[in-house]
Amino acid sequence: METDKVISALNSKMRREILKTISKEPMTVMQVFEELKRRNFEVKYRETVYRALERLLDAGLVEKYYNPEKGLCYRIKVKLITLDLANDVIEIR
Repeated sequence: METDKVISALNSKMRREILKTISKEPMTVMQVFEELKRRNFEVKYRETVYRALERLLDAGLVEKYYNPEKGLCYRIKVKLITLDLANDVIEIR
């Protein structure tokens, strides 16, 4: 896991909120979008949520898979991140 990608991915309130949202259960892009709107989080476009999820995927924080009932879903892959700045090491759990 690349330290820069993880830090960059977490440097967004919306992406952190998405991680909280999908930590409860895997969701589709549309489900995440609707949940954020329900919480009065300011997001206008489904594509914005899609791009945020893909950024989290690229950083290794989430994974996507096909659910026969829901379609393409995203789930959290990492629940705990420990960052050692002195050694530039990330420990994930």
